[in-house]
Amino acid sequence: MPTKNPDPPAARVLLGADVGGSHTTVAVGRPPAGIVGRAQGPGAAMRPGGGTRSAVIIGETTRRAAAAAGVRLPADAMVVGAAGAGREAERVELARALERAGIAAEVRIVMDVEVALRAAFGRGPGILLNAGTGSIAVAHDSQGVLRRAGGYGWQLGDEGGGYWLGRRALAAVGRAQDARGDAGGLPQRLLGALGLTSFDDLVAWSTIATPAQVAQLATEVLAAARDGDPAAGALLAQSARELASLIHALERWFAANTEVPVVLAGGLLIPSAPLRAQVRDAVALLMPRAQFREGDLDPVAGALELAAEMS
Repeated sequence: MPTKNPDPPAARVLLGADVGGSHTTVAVGRPPAGIVGRAQGPGAAMRPGGGTRSAVIIGETTRRAAAAAGVRLPADAMVVGAAGAGREAERVELARALERAGIAAEVRIVMDVEVALRAAFGRGPGILLNAGTGSIAVAHDSQGVLRRAGGYGWQLGDEGGGYWLGRRALAAVGRAQDARGDAGGLPQRLLGALGLTSFDDLVAWSTIATPAQVAQLATEVLAAARDGDPAAGALLAQSARELASLIHALERWFAANTEVPVVLAGGLLIPSAPLRAQVRDAVALLMPRAQFREGDLDPVAGALELAAEMS
């Protein structure tokens, strides 16, 4: 009697997540088929002691992605790129919460920019600048070592990011109130965006606003600059120089006389944003060998690549 061939092993179920302050994206991968399901949810950025809260949001989003893919959890491996996961304590806390929830047998937590970096360059060298609420530049050097500049939060850094821009717009309005500077059309724009009617209202709002709320004012600065407002344009020029300096700080990790690939990412640097062109120009002055790469960036694809490398 002929022997029956054994059934082929089932494809591994992998999960990749991109977790930020405003949204969470989870993708299900089944090599070699690639991504077979995807879902989005609210933001779940890590905060000290907030691993359980973040895990609830990530878990709910993951279950919807798994349902769309027709797979059961726990998955074999999961990589989560999470904003706020720069410290080991937060990474361990979130990984354990996701494992306890039965999301995946193995969970690895990295910074959100690490999965974007993998999506941008694979295993190759390059620098990724991300500017959203905050700012950070990360790189893989020619030896594959992870390097970073910035990304230390709204109190210590995040130069050129959304909070940085919003905070300086508020300061410009305050100085203009005292005839110590020209804020252009920013006072009217900020009042209108916040539904306020007077400078005193703005002062009261600023005393209770969260960093995320201040960062949202950056969209008004961008819009004003696009309309030719000189005060907003000056703020954008400063932001571009700060962001370019983050990229430039990583140049030393690359061999001399070689091109350095650079990718720009984040809500402030979308292709249509006026800040993007200014950052490119500022980088060109500081770092002529920078070679910008364009194209869509899918961070969860980078997370899945990292998950595939887990045992």
